[in-house]
Amino acid sequence: MEPLTCTDIRVPVTISDGSSGPIVGRLCVPAGTTTVQLLVHGFTYSRYYWDLPYQPEKYSYVAAANRAGYATLSIDRLGSGESYHPLSVLVTLENNASALNQVIQLLRSGELDGKAFKKVILVGHSYGSGVCAFTAGRYQNVDALVVTGSSHRLNVPNLVTRLIPAAKPAVEDPKFASSGLDLGYFTTRAGQRKVFYNTDNTDPKVIELDERLKQTGTGEELLTALPEALFNHSAQINIPVLAVNASDDPFFCGHLSADCSSSTALIASERPFYGPHATLDAIVVPDAGHDVTLARSAPQTLTAIQDWVSQQVKPS
Repeated sequence: MEPLTCTDIRVPVTISDGSSGPIVGRLCVPAGTTTVQLLVHGFTYSRYYWDLPYQPEKYSYVAAANRAGYATLSIDRLGSGESYHPLSVLVTLENNASALNQVIQLLRSGELDGKAFKKVILVGHSYGSGVCAFTAGRYQNVDALVVTGSSHRLNVPNLVTRLIPAAKPAVEDPKFASSGLDLGYFTTRAGQRKVFYNTDNTDPKVIELDERLKQTGTGEELLTALPEALFNHSAQINIPVLAVNASDDPFFCGHLSADCSSSTALIASERPFYGPHATLDAIVVPDAGHDVTLARSAPQTLTAIQDWVSQQVKPS
């Protein structure tokens, strides 16, 4: 196995009101690679989603990608984890995408840790997938796109009845009570992380750890994602795309949303939203929940994703 170097990074970014702060992450680079996967987590998560500190040989996306020969940069999104927390009204889809684009520019230029990457693959989960698709469509700046736990049509009834009741202002949670965050920042209520899983197919220790590590998101980033459903930047994406969903994802599959009954059905459901020259593939993971790469089937899913990436973009 090639030697691996991991470095904690802080990328200065500027958002729409002119304010600035860091995007914080961890860059892991196998020797000799010039291809990086930039990993973008979902709502109320941070970069721990991609590198869960529990059985990493099974659940770590970072480890799987590094073993396959790819560099990874897992970041805390704007308003999450250790990254910049502006006023919640500024944590929007557009500012998330702008911050991500600034990170991509530094990855390509070599100004980030002295390493210039020739190819950048965006990998998102849930809301992070939406940020990745918006970024790829608007800025035309990446070589391939992997979207997990996401689709272009929401399962609105389940969002209303399952996700919204599970959320509360972050400062009402003991973990964030002294954070100084305004009331527009949210987290999940105690014991509610299970909403993201099929508990019959998930190690209980994964859910327990997720509960301890949970982070924040803002109402504004969700509201600003709604116009994207009408003004679809994915239509400007003409690169290889892989969609990865669980068959039973309650938020993006079923009830007038994406058809996740099979990989073929998911492709047919999602293909109209992408540009005419995009190549779309799909993986549907049976019996997994919304956090599709943290189910018991995670090793098979992570391997399948890296196999697809290798078909599109060689490690170096």
